[in-house]
Amino acid sequence: MKLISSAIRLLVVISFILLVAISAVFARSWSYHYHPVSEATPVATPTTVAPGASEPSAKLLKRAIVSDLAVFAQDHNLQPRTGYSDPMEYVTSQLLLFDGMNSPEALSMFASLSGYYLGAPPEKLYQCLALRKAKAVEPLLQHYLHYGNPECMNELGQDFSKPSASLDGYALCSNSQQQEQRLTDLIARIDNGESCADSELARISGSGRK
Repeated sequence: MKLISSAIRLLVVISFILLVAISAVFARSWSYHYHPVSEATPVATPTTVAPGASEPSAKLLKRAIVSDLAVFAQDHNLQPRTGYSDPMEYVTSQLLLFDGMNSPEALSMFASLSGYYLGAPPEKLYQCLALRKAKAVEPLLQHYLHYGNPECMNELGQDFSKPSASLDGYALCSNSQQQEQRLTDLIARIDNGESCADSELARISGSGRK
């Protein structure tokens, strides 16, 4: 009887040791495959339109333009993207893609950019593109003229309403008076039948791509 009792105790001890060993193995295996997910810190980072895409969506194109301007507005020493001599050259190249985009979504995205200061060369390009789109985009510009365009402030925040040395001393988020002046002039030019020929478009876009 004592022999049986001793055997049972030995079996229990062995079972316990095996259980601990197996648990340790599983724990070690789980630890090798576990990768903690760290919380993202919100920072202004540029959005990239994938090169070679047949036609990026208007929403993605606008996001690429605005995100680059936001980063540039905060860092005058920002290094340009690969293949571009300066940040404004990239913005100009992306804005130029709107020339062949005339879907309702593209027109809406294009018109909404009127609430942002795009930089000197892109501003001239924007006006040229608006003249080329003419009556197709005018109702949307009229809407922003009458009701304002607070999108930039709502999306980016108060900091971007302050003048930036990177943007010729202008704020990325144009105030209501600047928006009204810009849109009034642009709509008047559309109503007067002013156009922007291909040669003028090429000259303006070329000046923004040194």
